Amino acid sequence: MSETHDKRLRHPIGVVVRRTGLSQAALRAWERRYEAVVPDRSEGGHRLYSDEDVQRLMLLRRLVEGGRNISQVANLPLGELRELLRSDLGASPDADPEEQGATGDDPGSEGDPEEILKRALIATRHMDGERLNRILIRSAVVLRPGTLVTGVLVPLLARIGELWEKGRLGVAQEHLASGVIRRFLEWLIEAGEVGSGAPVMLTCTPQGQRHEFGALIAGAVAAERGWKVVNLGPDLPAEEIAAAAGDLDARAVVVSAIFGGADGVLADELTRLRALLPPEIRLLAGGPAVDRVADELAGDGIELPGDVSGLPEA
Repeated sequence: MSETHDKRLRHPIGVVVRRTGLSQAALRAWERRYEAVVPDRSEGGHRLYSDEDVQRLMLLRRLVEGGRNISQVANLPLGELRELLRSDLGASPDADPEEQGATGDDPGSEGDPEEILKRALIATRHMDGERLNRILIRSAVVLRPGTLVTGVLVPLLARIGELWEKGRLGVAQEHLASGVIRRFLEWLIEAGEVGSGAPVMLTCTPQGQRHEFGALIAGAVAAERGWKVVNLGPDLPAEEIAAAAGDLDARAVVVSAIFGGADGVLADELTRLRALLPPEIRLLAGGPAVDRVADELAGDGIELPGDVSGLPEA
């Protein structure tokens, strides 16, 4: 970047997120991958942004909402960004829709989750993984993290599963979409703001459970709130999870169980995991399969936040 930053005013990342409307994941990804802004650091290692940084990020968000690729505009001078946005806003009705962000991979200026979901499903049906990825990345820009998870990711996964069960999506379509969504969730986790003293959370699925999207979604929610998230993957015995929690000095373990396996086996596995973990390590469990055995787990010291909307408070 060629412009000199105004050093007089500094803002923490929470203020920048509120002012720009960007998610922390998108903001950190733009910094790391494209150096859209280069914030200073406080003595404690936290990011601090200038007024000019905030202005740049607001302009960049509006340009990306309008269909621009962040990699093409991230390093433009502030004046050029303003001029480009004026040009985009003044585009004629018969201008190239790709330049106005009217294509099927743009979430729209209002960031409507239902519209994003529709376009994501269209990309899935057409087996257009690149387009699906663009839709998800842009949704991380225009939506708040909670809305992204509950309004787009959870219903998208549910809808893909329903269409596959009804034979309206093929195995190849389902696998392609699953791969894109998994990489996107891993990106959200990786982009989390992790301080030097951040508490460690492990995410995984217990033995017999091979579908890890619930664990990845929980990890993305936790990373947005400052946890250092370590995803162990699917189908792990209680002994392995407990050993990893000890080795990594974890403060919490989150397990997800969606379907498959016998309910009694799942309840026994979760109860055994709770017994193996030290009492100071929290154990949270969620997913449809966990809901079915909730009564058996009551009083065992296992926290049951319910669906993903209850996870942030937990």
